Amino acid sequence: MPPLIAPALALLAAVAASPAPACPPHLFVIGRSLNANVVVYDARLSASGELDPAAPVDVYWLMSAGRGQREALNTIERDRAYGFDVRPSKTPGTYRMVFRASFGRSLVVRLRDGCAEVTTRIDGERAILHRIFIQSRTTLFVPTVDFIEFFGHDLETGAPLYEKFRP
Repeated sequence: MPPLIAPALALLAAVAASPAPACPPHLFVIGRSLNANVVVYDARLSASGELDPAAPVDVYWLMSAGRGQREALNTIERDRAYGFDVRPSKTPGTYRMVFRASFGRSLVVRLRDGCAEVTTRIDGERAILHRIFIQSRTTLFVPTVDFIEFFGHDLETGAPLYEKFRP
């Protein structure tokens, strides 16, 4: 065997034997300009490993500005700001998710290669969503959203995608 082929075969064998990359820990998160706390959206799976048809998405606060503890959304946050409606979509095993606050788009929750993900359009392209950032301010106790940023990557090419949306 030529001297360069043996190391190449050993490298291929090592790559083939390495475990598959782990699924991301969250579907996506929402960060805000007000503090370091984030709203986390996780997939909820059934015992069989499929998205739970009764409640495929779980949402909660991760209090990064505090001790990093998990907290439930309050009623106003759940009903108006960060809550969502989710329904089965036409494709079996997928769910359409729409925010109660107007973020300007709907999302699709699905499993791909054993990992849960959320797809949407970012800058006009089909994308996997990773993060949303909300730039806001509070005047006279009324929050005002200046803009919303969407971060993800292209569903086909894997290229990073970004969009700044002004409601």
